[in-house]
Amino acid sequence: MDVSQFFGLLAGLTALVVYFFYFKQVSKNQSTPNPATWIIWVIIGLINLLTYFSVTGNNWWQSFIVIAVFFCMTGVFVYSIFRGKISRVSNIGWISLILAIIIGIFWQVTSNDRIANLLLQGIYLISYVPTGIGIIKGTVKEHYPAWIGAFVAYTFSVISIWAGPQIDWIAYAHPVVNGLICNGTIVILILLKKKINL
Repeated sequence: MDVSQFFGLLAGLTALVVYFFYFKQVSKNQSTPNPATWIIWVIIGLINLLTYFSVTGNNWWQSFIVIAVFFCMTGVFVYSIFRGKISRVSNIGWISLILAIIIGIFWQVTSNDRIANLLLQGIYLISYVPTGIGIIKGTVKEHYPAWIGAFVAYTFSVISIWAGPQIDWIAYAHPVVNGLICNGTIVILILLKKKINL
């Protein structure tokens, strides 16, 4: 196993552990997933799953995190819906969802995995807005350990791509945007909110 494979495996395994802890947070009412954010994540997560493998040059190790995150995220979302552990949908949530659907249509019409995957990262950025606003307003509860764990998992993903045989800059977009920028922002908002409420 080379360095790229090791960090790809580590990224995926870390994501599995993170979602286990996030699931526990949801079940204990420490986190209330924002439905708009999570619907978008499930929809674009599926598109990302189908396009990211191509973007990484069919590298299973580098794609493992995307596979693990999609299935775990879908499981947490379905559980949250059936247990009523979600917050309400905001206007920005609906806008984000519509944009995700438009990108899905673009991907189907053009069959361009690279551009579709790159556009998805913009939707990921937008999809975090409802959760971020919910944290600030206090309408969404989040606990930071799982978000920090996700940040670490995506850091491993970036290392896997960097050490891998094919370095396509688009392959960096997902772990950097979704993993580092978006998860990092949520961690900062949670910690700031916690500090302000003390």
